[in-house]
Amino acid sequence: ISRVDISRKTGLSKPVVSIVTSRLIKNGLIKEVGEGKSTKKTGRRPIMLSFVPDYMYVVGLDIGGTKLEGVLADLEGNIVDKIVAPTKDVHTEKDLYDLVSHSVKALIKGRKNKILGIGIGVPGTVDWKTGIINYMPAFELRNVNLKDYVQKKFDLTVLIENDVNLDALAESKIGAGKGFKYILMVSIGTGTGAGLILNGAIFRGSYGKAGEFGYIITDWEKEKLFSRDSFGYLEEWFSGQALERKFSEKGLGSNLKDIFDLLDKDKTVERIIKEGCEHLALAIANAIVLLNPEIVIIKGGIGYNQYEKIMAYTVPILEKVVPPEIFEDVSFRKGKLERFGVALGGVFLVIEEILKI
Repeated sequence: ISRVDISRKTGLSKPVVSIVTSRLIKNGLIKEVGEGKSTKKTGRRPIMLSFVPDYMYVVGLDIGGTKLEGVLADLEGNIVDKIVAPTKDVHTEKDLYDLVSHSVKALIKGRKNKILGIGIGVPGTVDWKTGIINYMPAFELRNVNLKDYVQKKFDLTVLIENDVNLDALAESKIGAGKGFKYILMVSIGTGTGAGLILNGAIFRGSYGKAGEFGYIITDWEKEKLFSRDSFGYLEEWFSGQALERKFSEKGLGSNLKDIFDLLDKDKTVERIIKEGCEHLALAIANAIVLLNPEIVIIKGGIGYNQYEKIMAYTVPILEKVVPPEIFEDVSFRKGKLERFGVALGGVFLVIEEILKI
């Protein structure tokens, strides 16, 4: 970006932009990277500016039901360090605080003065205004003020966000959604959820609970009989926990990778997966006609690894139920970031909120 571009986008005068950028160059935050295209008015080629990626670093954490993944990344999202730790021993708030504290310490490693902030993704709903985690089903923890604890512990800015929202943000920055401003990302793993990027930003809803895709209704005549203890109505049709239960009941075991490999050989496997994909397709169709996204990204442990098989069942149904003038504008892609997507989303969230870029 040039100084002229900065002036035009911010509304600041050119002299003010020149003074500010000179200070930032002197402090090492930005640098001049050559000449851009000449302008029509003057014919002169502007000097382009760019961030110095390793001027500061950001810690990103992904707290999952089975493991925590953490990264230390520069301002462009390049990972310079990473950590993975099991979460099976997390049963109390103290257990969670201790695990997060240990992970952050391991990633910072004496670089405290170069840390911009910490972004944390959690498997649950979050009040964006307060940072309080309303509920994390994986750990049966409610009203957890992890943000306050970590901020006081490390004296750094801490942002807490739903994990699927962060995954969607990362895909929009450096993944399958790069270049798109309206994104629906559906994550199919142990549970089924969604992250929404609308006009280039995370859409959280009024209280931070948007994207609870697993609760979409696709067959009320049957779903009204479901237990209220269920994860969600759609999740009872198609999610890791539901498929494992259904296949185990049929004596097929619970290794979903092996079971998906039987899709063309076992009628029971075909029937269960086809039925689940039909409900998934209807839920995606509802979201498409409501939100009109440019792209639908499929991710999660099951969504990423079984993308082609899932889409073979879902796309024909989408073509039937979504009006053609809407469907023809929507792209479908497999997520690009196989690992550390949520943690990197935490990195980009901190950069966005603090540096406003």
